Amino acid sequence: MHSNIAMLGKELISLLTILSPFNVLPVYVTLTVGMSARAREYALRKTLSAVFLTLLLFQLGGLYLFQMLGIQLPSFQIAGGLIIASVAWSMLHANLSRTQTSRTEGAETMEKDDFSIVPLAIPMLSGPGAITTVILLSQQQHGVRGDLTLTAVIALSTLILYPVFRLAQPLFSWMGVTGTRILTRIMGMLLLAIAVEFIIRGIGYSFPGMR
Repeated sequence: MHSNIAMLGKELISLLTILSPFNVLPVYVTLTVGMSARAREYALRKTLSAVFLTLLLFQLGGLYLFQMLGIQLPSFQIAGGLIIASVAWSMLHANLSRTQTSRTEGAETMEKDDFSIVPLAIPMLSGPGAITTVILLSQQQHGVRGDLTLTAVIALSTLILYPVFRLAQPLFSWMGVTGTRILTRIMGMLLLAIAVEFIIRGIGYSFPGMR
């Protein structure tokens, strides 16, 4: 029982860390300046719905996709760990990872009226790192119960994002740029540890003699 709760907590922390809402918070505040409360609420719900559906899609079909391509799980664990490590490294320097957004996407965002799905939901929140994490977590589940548990973790993570972004403007004003960067670096360190664990696990399955 306690091990199940610990595993659930680990999965939740892993997913919330890779979603890195505080890293995206300054972008969200900038994009929603001048919007009415109703428009901001609609955009936020649209963003979080897209995040949930994207992660759910890859939870259900991500492993099958890689099996169709002939990619072995250990290879994906190592590659996925490297992707997550890349995101974590950027967070340690308090920067948005290039896997989350590019300069071109950022420039286009400022010109768009609807930023809620692209690039805010994809790829800033549910980008390659989050998708990789969900796929790697999905292969650790056992049976229908495990799959439903992971779906619940994805749903809970998305719900936790709601108050963070709902209170984005006062929260960002209170934390300031320095506070946001410090929190981002702490989350980056946690995420880097998670990435290393995935890589070590992949290497262990690839070379059983090293386990």
